[in-house]
Amino acid sequence: MPEHLPQDAGENSLWAATAIPNPVSEQLQEKLQADVLVVGGGYTGLSTALHLAEHGVAVVLLEARSIGFGGSGRNAGLVNAGVWKNPEYVVSKIGAAAGEKFNLALRDSPRLVFDLVERFGMQCDADRSGTINIAHGASAMRYLEDRCRQLQELGAEVELIDGEHSHRLSASPVYRHGGILDRSAGTIHPLNYVRSLAKAALVCGARIYQESAIESLSRQDNRWLAVTANGQVAAQQVVLATNAYADKNSQGVRESIVPVFIFQCATAPLEPALAAGITPERHGLWDTQTLMTSSRIDRSGRLVMSSAGRLRGPQRGIRAGWMTRTRNRLFPQARAARWEYLWSGRVGVTSSKILRVQLLAPGVFAPAGYNGRGVGPGTVIGKHLADTIVSGNRDDFPFPIETLYREKWSALRAGYYDYGTLALQFVDRR
Repeated sequence: MPEHLPQDAGENSLWAATAIPNPVSEQLQEKLQADVLVVGGGYTGLSTALHLAEHGVAVVLLEARSIGFGGSGRNAGLVNAGVWKNPEYVVSKIGAAAGEKFNLALRDSPRLVFDLVERFGMQCDADRSGTINIAHGASAMRYLEDRCRQLQELGAEVELIDGEHSHRLSASPVYRHGGILDRSAGTIHPLNYVRSLAKAALVCGARIYQESAIESLSRQDNRWLAVTANGQVAAQQVVLATNAYADKNSQGVRESIVPVFIFQCATAPLEPALAAGITPERHGLWDTQTLMTSSRIDRSGRLVMSSAGRLRGPQRGIRAGWMTRTRNRLFPQARAARWEYLWSGRVGVTSSKILRVQLLAPGVFAPAGYNGRGVGPGTVIGKHLADTIVSGNRDDFPFPIETLYREKWSALRAGYYDYGTLALQFVDRR
């Protein structure tokens, strides 16, 4: 079985092509006992397993495909703090006390990521240069000014930069209005980070198996029993960390999010002088357009860009054409470069645009709905879930724990996102 299958036929992932070896090779082929079963080999699941193992907890992780197969191995690799929505919005949705705990927990999420990278010597091209939420036009600055104020009041290490500064840091003729520079943030090779988490968890004593999809999960003799094709795991507690890749055996997770596609394009390594002239200080960029675009230069000098959409069938040409037009407008100095890699993946979206942690049954936790921002938050939630499971004290858990929430019209909304973005990309700037 290939290490990292494409989402759709014809895709070619930069991250898969440049990945470090997968440290996990075993399928579950026995009956195991554990304190905690984790389902899903992405950031949340592996962070949970790692931190539980560090506490001396007997933890088993099962991944249906390969480690990092889902969104954790397919995203743009921007390590940002918080969630898409502003801190005051979060407070308005979940209340003042809960909102403050939520916002503070995610304020420093890049720090946890980079601390783990340093502590375990992870090989994932970590770059702490920062990221910029950059204005695509002058009209976006009012929003960014307000967002920056809220983040600064939260104690975040951010600053508002003016048009000249944003133009210099981006080297784009379009990005010349300003933005928010977050010096605590940065970029990584996302698939290498998730594989490095797996390696660290194994070193700490976690047992991890891939190609071990759960066929059933049931309550037996006061324990949860997960059965796979060739084995089973009995555990006191379960963490379902499957998010947008949830299947019928984690139906509650599946119903709590809307699965939405993102896609990435990457060039071959650019000429050194050309690569050095785009985001010269190696910030990751994410802009304020309706069709949000992120841009970065990777460690080898490739231009990597991301936006919303799937690459299935005829969608591939439309979306790649739009990304080419977007690139040529944002970075005309790279217009001669061709896309060498195109790939996609699913993310879990919620109607509130805020992630949620659910208790689907006694002892079954299900974090999901990162809305395309899973690197830092997924790592943070994994750590806090591990701490909560060890202590048994849910009062200190910084995220509201909900019962099952079902998103309305999930399939219809997923189609709307897919074909709505396709229509916009088809007509945009032709």
